[in-house]
Amino acid sequence: MRNRLPSLLTAARFPLALGLLAAEVSTRFLALYLLCCLTDVLDGLAARRLNACSAFGAQLDSAADLAVTAVLVWRLWPLAAPDPWLTLWICAAAAVRLAAALAARLRFGRFGFLHTWGNKCTGVLLALYPFALVLTGSRWTLVIVLIAASLSSLEELVIECRAEQWAPDRRGLWEKR
Repeated sequence: MRNRLPSLLTAARFPLALGLLAAEVSTRFLALYLLCCLTDVLDGLAARRLNACSAFGAQLDSAADLAVTAVLVWRLWPLAAPDPWLTLWICAAAAVRLAAALAARLRFGRFGFLHTWGNKCTGVLLALYPFALVLTGSRWTLVIVLIAASLSSLEELVIECRAEQWAPDRRGLWEKR
């Protein structure tokens, strides 16, 4: 049972994502989203602590992240109401991120993302963004997230194009592997 805890925490994000889909964008929405964030942090910690890391767990985590992200985009897009240039920037950053994942697939037979410091910082900013948007209504927080996302996406693409082997835990461009 202890070895299943990380996967159970990860799987909890699917019903939480459904809850986000149904909830009004308010305090309840942010509380559900906070639970998504907590389970995302705790599943990885539990997996490492219990020595229960697995390929299945990593794939489940990615699927849960995608589910929550899709719901957030769907629900928060009308509130964020980004200008066309911001929308273009979002699409460009996403395209570069996808290009990095495709490069990994073509070069190493794995479709995945790296755990660089840039990606982690972007992840933290992305995690905080819904709170900033709902509580302040400011679009400028999106610009900060997009700067980080663009830089980390470009770094990941360069790493995937130059790497000699698949190394998902690479910290950044400066680290040789």
